[in-house]
Amino acid sequence: MRLFIGLMLTAATLASAQAQTSRDVRISGTVEKFDGRLISISPSKGITLVVRFDAGPGINSMRKGKASDLKTGQQVRALTKTNATGGVTAGQIIIYEGGAAQTAGDAPTEASQALSSVTDVATSPDGPVLSLTSKDGVRKVTVVKEAVIWTARPASPDDIKPGALITIAGTKDGDEEIKVVKASVGLGNSDNPPL
Repeated sequence: MRLFIGLMLTAATLASAQAQTSRDVRISGTVEKFDGRLISISPSKGITLVVRFDAGPGINSMRKGKASDLKTGQQVRALTKTNATGGVTAGQIIIYEGGAAQTAGDAPTEASQALSSVTDVATSPDGPVLSLTSKDGVRKVTVVKEAVIWTARPASPDDIKPGALITIAGTKDGDEEIKVVKASVGLGNSDNPPL
């Protein structure tokens, strides 16, 4: 089944797209085709979405890393939660290398997703403890052993190739057409990359 987003959005398509709000859309899947203007993405077997890809969105290539990649001075986004003892742990961290696109539209308002600078890396029995400094102050975050670490590097539309895993963020206008504003291409990964 092939759907053109500019023409139709079914309920199943919206569920696959994981709409953030009535105007923000996020889609993860495998690139089937990209001609520089339209990108065909398969979020699940048997479904293909075609989305307009305008020049100039932030594009990152994403590779999985490890906790030892975390260093002072880096810009990171840590998805955190409070554990049963009141400590803050990170289950996913994105490390942004120089020039990598760091936000999709408005920056997150929750501290659990704020872009932060790593100002210290300490060790503990539970994993590395990061001191993360953002506009809201300094937080101590423990990187749990099962945390997924990603490294984001600047990329270009040339990195979007058939078979690559991709996650895009877009905005939906009044005509139901989706315009891509940011993309993350997972190079050499078996999981769709985060934005």
